[in-house]
Amino acid sequence: MRSRRLIWLVPILAALAWLAWTAWRWQAERQIYADPASPALTITPKHVEALRKLQFAWNARIESGGPVVDPMAPYGSADMAADLGPIIGTRDRVAVARFHREVSALLIRALQNCDLADGQYKLGHLDNATMERRLRQELVGLPHVRMAAVVAELPRFEPDGTFQFTSRHLRLLRQLRFEWPDSEIMRIIAGSGYPAPAVHFKRPFGDMTAFEIDMAAILGMPRPGNDHVDPVLSRLYWDMWPALQTFVQQVKIDPGASSCAGK
Repeated sequence: MRSRRLIWLVPILAALAWLAWTAWRWQAERQIYADPASPALTITPKHVEALRKLQFAWNARIESGGPVVDPMAPYGSADMAADLGPIIGTRDRVAVARFHREVSALLIRALQNCDLADGQYKLGHLDNATMERRLRQELVGLPHVRMAAVVAELPRFEPDGTFQFTSRHLRLLRQLRFEWPDSEIMRIIAGSGYPAPAVHFKRPFGDMTAFEIDMAAILGMPRPGNDHVDPVLSRLYWDMWPALQTFVQQVKIDPGASSCAGK
């Protein structure tokens, strides 16, 4: 009789141990995402490979909207472990979370320091139809008229499917406050997806009450008035979506030197 009890006890203890281990892993993953400090980073080819896979979206529900790493599919699909596992050799959720934070840190560092030449760039997955479809997903629930007005703001690729990246885009990306969100805003941005870097929605380029003023100062343009939206600056702000995508796919980074290529 006692041996029978012991036989039943073994799977119960195993189940409890598995639950405890799962809870510990979940908490470890949560702490990685909640840590406000940027992780120490030595750039490797794996980081650069993952950087190339990053995908962006536009959050239109916070402040005036702005670009984010797509929380629903940061690296191309809804399964981040499946996307990053082949690169780092494991799908362990803690290892994946840690690597995701490192790639995010690389993105932020590259935006602040690396160059990209003017030119027409063909993007691997982003085009007019993809941007419109992703934005409409973000706007589900809005009145049709409001949704149409927001979609009309989307930048458009050239007829041959290329995006014209200019020095204006680079100068704005250098000053773009693209950052790992704090825990409060993280829940809003991630939703049912993954924590990911996003623009500072209230002050995307500086400390002015209207970010168009910061943009104009960065670009050496006349200070815009307070009574209207400058269409050039509005277009350039929306351009940050395809500009970010162009940047991560084309920027040259030297993993051996842990720096931008040529610097």
